[in-house]
Amino acid sequence: MDGLRLRMTIHPYCERYGMATVSLKVHDLLNYTAIDPMVQRKLSSSQRKKIVHYVQERELDHIFFGPVTLSLRDVSAFAKEEDHLVLLHGSKLSILDGQHRIQALGHSNEKMQKESKKYEREVMKLKVKCRKLPENNELREELEQTEGLLAQLESRRLDLLESELSVQLYIGLGEEEEKQLFGDINSKVQLVSKELGHAFDGSDPLNTVIQQVADYNELLKAAGIESRNNLTAFNKNYTCYSWLYATASMLYSGKMQPSYELARRIRKDPAVHIELLHQFMNTILPQMPEQPGLTSFISSSRVMQEAIALYAHGYLVQDNGTYKGDWVSCLNILKHVDWTHNNEHLAEKLGRMDNGKLNLIHEKSLRKHLIVVDYLNEFI
Repeated sequence: MDGLRLRMTIHPYCERYGMATVSLKVHDLLNYTAIDPMVQRKLSSSQRKKIVHYVQERELDHIFFGPVTLSLRDVSAFAKEEDHLVLLHGSKLSILDGQHRIQALGHSNEKMQKESKKYEREVMKLKVKCRKLPENNELREELEQTEGLLAQLESRRLDLLESELSVQLYIGLGEEEEKQLFGDINSKVQLVSKELGHAFDGSDPLNTVIQQVADYNELLKAAGIESRNNLTAFNKNYTCYSWLYATASMLYSGKMQPSYELARRIRKDPAVHIELLHQFMNTILPQMPEQPGLTSFISSSRVMQEAIALYAHGYLVQDNGTYKGDWVSCLNILKHVDWTHNNEHLAEKLGRMDNGKLNLIHEKSLRKHLIVVDYLNEFI
């Protein structure tokens, strides 16, 4: 019988419905799911784009997404076989939770297919050229390389389609029940703190860098790293994981958020980036106050921490994007900095707040960062 085989047990749910947990491969999810606009919110192209980038940049061939929630309204779409159920060909499972993940997986598959076809056309052209010029070794080598790239891409695409996602399947729900379930799922969600993501998420290579430095840099551990998502006036810790993440990104790329190019560079040589951040922390912290996280010192400001990294970026990165070997000497000027809020040079440039402290409130732009960088360059 044509259709999707499901080895699962349906359990009674609220006496009227059924519920089952099953593992489905990505290609089955793409073929047997649909989005009901009356139940789902509008698809966010930016959210899908982020997931597509994650899928394409991942290190492992398989993906590890959390469970998705599906619904089958028409129970007659199931057929009973001896030891399994069959979802009849042409039937669709409605997506209640996970539309962006499923859509991103389908979009990634399509992009990889297009890329494969491009390489297939290139292979055909090279084969024709090789037949015309059988003695040309360069053409043969180019053909072998292109065939190798095509094989790798297809293998990665097929591995993606063979990946499995856990599915929570509800059976017999009507449109109103699906709307209620969708609302319950998405209104009761407790978002994970950014600090927990930076501290434990290993899918982002920059996270692995700051985790290593946070665990093993003795000076940074002594200065203190806060595990909450912000630092309060009563806090004595020097930084937190989200600040450290932005500082590291600023050091390597001059931007608050890392680009995918930077992510590729870190994956290629993580040890170098870990060592660079170690060198940065080991150079700046001894030149700061004994407790740099106290609010009486401007070293506790996120703007200052990121601006120092932005200043160092100008001496670390060469025009061709490679890293210099003698860059840390640029940080010796920090010994001349007045780390108190009595710093009149910075007061003239940044202004003061009502409480008399320097205006170091963090903004989305780099305006204040660049002012601090100009101030530091004056010591050279």
